[in-house]
Parts: sequence; structure tokens; C-alpha cells
Amino acid sequence: VGGTMSEPSHSDVSSYSEYSSFTNSQQKQKLRCWSKGSENLQQTFCMAFSVDFTVYNFAIADEGGTKWFVQKRFSQFDQLDDELNKKFPDVMINVQRLPPKKFMGSLSPSLIAMRQKALDAYLSAVLSRPILASSDELRDFIEMPLDLRGRESEEQRHNLAAQDALRP
Repeated sequence: VGGTMSEPSHSDVSSYSEYSSFTNSQQKQKLRCWSKGSENLQQTFCMAFSVDFTVYNFAIADEGGTKWFVQKRFSQFDQLDDELNKKFPDVMINVQRLPPKKFMGSLSPSLIAMRQKALDAYLSAVLSRPILASSDELRDFIEMPLDLRGRESEEQRHNLAAQDALRP
């Protein structure tokens, strides 16, 4: 789910984090992320049964002013955590663990509030580590707009060209 949004206000922000995403050793892109709460939704399958679940909402902005909004289920955070642990085990050992999965009572307000805080801390922690922040897995997860990825690639090519020009 993508879209633009305004800067967070004190009334709608339960937490606010700033962290850096490094594209290479000479360039960094700062991203800001703030929690926008959660929603309980229902999905119906084949008109036979429905499933209730919670999505956690986050707003993300880069330093250039581009803002976007993502909604993620706890299971999607769990999947990201698995992917990052497989690809970057030495880095992930220092990242706060996600709370355990719960199959019963997963819509309780206290569990949702606890998960919201834990997911916000987790997202901040993975984005504060340069190698994780620049990974395709994390960029896909936060649904980084393609034009931002393209802008980074263009800037990287420009930096590499400048470095090549300085070589003897």
C-alpha cells in the first residue's frame, strides 16, 4: 500500500525513529520512520470462512521529502526476520528479537500494543545497521519507491565515475 502523507504530529505518533541507510561508504541516505498505529482487518476466503488479523502501520520518509506508508502483518515481520537471519547471521545476532508468535488471542489490545512497540524497535534496529538497511530484503519490505532506488543508482554511478576520473 503506497501513498504520500504529511509529517507526523505529536498527536498521531506513538514513536519516532531516525536512522541511516548506507548505499556505499561515501554516501548515506537518511530515512525517518514513525509508527501510525494498527488496524484489525478481516479477509474472507471463498465466501466460506473469514480470518481476522492485525496490520501495523508505519510512515517512512527520506531526507529529500519523499514519504510513503506501509502496512505489515506480524507474519511479514517474522518472514523478514527469517530472511535477514539467514543472509546476515553475524549482524542479526545483535538485533532485538521479535516477540513470539501467538495463535490464540492475537487480536487482544494489550498484545497489539506490545507488538506495535516491539515492531517499531525492530524496524529501527535493522535500519540502523548499514548492511541491513541497504539490503534488497529490507528495501522491499519497506516498499522503498523505485524512483528512490533509481536515484541512488544514478548517484552511485556518478560517484564511481568521479572516482575513476581521479585514478592515475
